[in-house]
Amino acid sequence: MGSPNLFFSNPFAGAVTNGALNFAVANDQYMRDSYTQQWNLNVQHKLPGNVVLDVGYVGSKGTKLVVTYEDLNRPIQVVDPRTPGLASLNARRPNQAYQRNVRSDKAIGNSIYHSLQVKAERRLLSGLVFLTAYTYSKSISGPSDIGGQVGGGNFIGAPQDVYYIRGDRSISGFDVTQRFVQTVLYDLPFARGLHGVAKKALDGWQLSTIMTFQSGFPAPVTSNIDTTGAGISSRPDWVLGQNGNLPGDQRTWTRWFNTAAFIQGPFGRFGTSPRTGAVRLPGIENIDFSVNKAVRFKEDKVFEFRAEFFNLLKHYNPDPATVDLNIRSVTFGMVGGGVQGITTRVIQLGAKLVF
Repeated sequence: MGSPNLFFSNPFAGAVTNGALNFAVANDQYMRDSYTQQWNLNVQHKLPGNVVLDVGYVGSKGTKLVVTYEDLNRPIQVVDPRTPGLASLNARRPNQAYQRNVRSDKAIGNSIYHSLQVKAERRLLSGLVFLTAYTYSKSISGPSDIGGQVGGGNFIGAPQDVYYIRGDRSISGFDVTQRFVQTVLYDLPFARGLHGVAKKALDGWQLSTIMTFQSGFPAPVTSNIDTTGAGISSRPDWVLGQNGNLPGDQRTWTRWFNTAAFIQGPFGRFGTSPRTGAVRLPGIENIDFSVNKAVRFKEDKVFEFRAEFFNLLKHYNPDPATVDLNIRSVTFGMVGGGVQGITTRVIQLGAKLVF
């Protein structure tokens, strides 16, 4: 047996800082359970025409939410990484026992949500049924939205500066400012009082539609440049007085948002653009429509014909993932590289015999 090479006074002497597993995971000894508080106030009123109106305020607050930091062992002091003679990243880490990234979860997040929710519902009367739902809301959270070890969302920005938590409080990545959904089902009354062939031709027609309009999700703008020597990417700067979002009539495939609102930040500090909410991604505008016809031959035999139109108005809804958010990219601010997508309307026909 040789001489021992590990001692309690320095248990990590043999730890390596390279290779496939050159990181560490730490759990906060002061981790607390997350909790959510919810409250609401609703008022209902029955309107003429068998319509029930429901107007409500809904709010919630999340406390001690889990936040995942990719590196709690990053250098405390931010520097210009181009500085001649600058010590290596690992040599500047505060915990030299771990000369590597230390990924950790901490229960330091919080969130707040407020919303106006309106619903109008017409129960069946004279062959007409509809349900209208509208939500106007805002959600703010920080320094992150969800623990990265359980999924970080699609367009949610990561925390930037572990030593400045307030700088990462922003619009939540799942925030949807407005959402409107309308469903209508109407039995056409043309055949009332008719008999024979005329009744067979005009009876049993039904129209239905589902209309959905939704604001786009918020997203960050990225640069993929380490401007602080901390080993993580910094976000770009937000130009004072500029709005990253464009009015709807100014958005094009080659300029979805205001690219002039962002510039590359200088070396030696983090960027000023928000963690999430620098811009809004494409939302949803969609109308589906269908026509049904039922013909009853006998008491136990019914023939049904159905025509369905998906995206009736042929409105193109760009995939939010195709919006270029990297300020260094030549297609920054473009949708799908600036190439207009194909708009499709799908028509589906179907028939069924019930016996």
